[in-house]
Amino acid sequence: MNFWKSTLLIVLVLLPTYAVSAQGLPTDNAYDNRDSPVDLLASYYNAINRQDYARAYGYWQNAPKSYADFVSGFADTVSAQVIVQPPTHSEGAAGSIYVQIPTVLVANHQDGTEHLYSGCFVTRKSNLQPPDIPAPDVWHLYSADLTEQPLTRSIPTLLAEACDHTP
Repeated sequence: MNFWKSTLLIVLVLLPTYAVSAQGLPTDNAYDNRDSPVDLLASYYNAINRQDYARAYGYWQNAPKSYADFVSGFADTVSAQVIVQPPTHSEGAAGSIYVQIPTVLVANHQDGTEHLYSGCFVTRKSNLQPPDIPAPDVWHLYSADLTEQPLTRSIPTLLAEACDHTP
């Protein structure tokens, strides 16, 4: 077997395969972890990439738009890659902990174009544990402010500029 045929064979063997449900959603295990702010954001974009918009919408504490508007906002999105700067700053206020996550998002659209967004996600978790609820609270998306950027912008620079450290 020549080099190119063996290389092609290896590439084809390594390509992921996905089983799909009757609703068109992948049936492999979804990533759903709300134990940390970064895991929450990874779970959110895992849901979006799987087109599991109900799960993605459910990560919002108070969704900024209706469910129909939320879903339509991803109508031309094929996939999204999220890049974050791990949070180093948190604030506590009135029984809550807020953490900002500097974020860059690379979105691939159905027309084959790539779009770059940067900004800040703010996550929230209650630090009060009511006696009638035995499990501690998990992280929720509290707010997000993302702006489209030119593809020529540097990802490290965008991450450095993303959050102002005030929730």
